[in-house]
Parts: sequence; structure tokens; C-alpha cells
Amino acid sequence: MGITEVLESHSQPLSNEILYELAQQLTEQQKEDRGTKELQMKNHPDILSAIYMAAEKLCDIDPDLERSSTGKRGIRAMLHPYYEILQEKKKNQNN
Repeated sequence: MGITEVLESHSQPLSNEILYELAQQLTEQQKEDRGTKELQMKNHPDILSAIYMAAEKLCDIDPDLERSSTGKRGIRAMLHPYYEILQEKKKNQNN
């Protein structure tokens, strides 16, 4: 029985036991979702590399050093969380 069905079938407040079971189901579902999302990140290094190369090219063709540096820093800052994920994966693979 799914979470929605349980909620719809009860007109009275849910017991602690049922709430605990629902929480477990939700946790399991989130773990499954996370697993599929990780599979989608397979091309992560290639994507980051391509974006960094594009930022470098923009800097190369922009005569305004301040603007190109600001843009490059912004791109790197925006991608930093993804870079951290990549570093964590590499670290976990080495352990």
C-alpha cells in the first residue's frame, strides 16, 4: 500500500507505527531515486570539462580582461558544487 492510499484510507490521526512505516517507505524511495540520479551523472566529468573549455574560449576572445575574468569566475563558482560531487566520487572510488 502506498503512502497516498494509506493517508486517504484513514479519517482519524495516524498511529506512530503507521507514521514510522510511511517514513521508512519514503526513505527507501528517496534512496532508489538517488541511485537513478547518480546513474544519470555518468557524463559528469565530460560536461564539466566542456563548460570549462567554453569559459576559457570566451576569455580568449573577449578583449575586456575584467569582464572575461568575472565571467570565468562566475562560471566556476556556479559549477563548484558539481566539481565537489566529482571529487567525492573519485575519493570514494580510491577507498
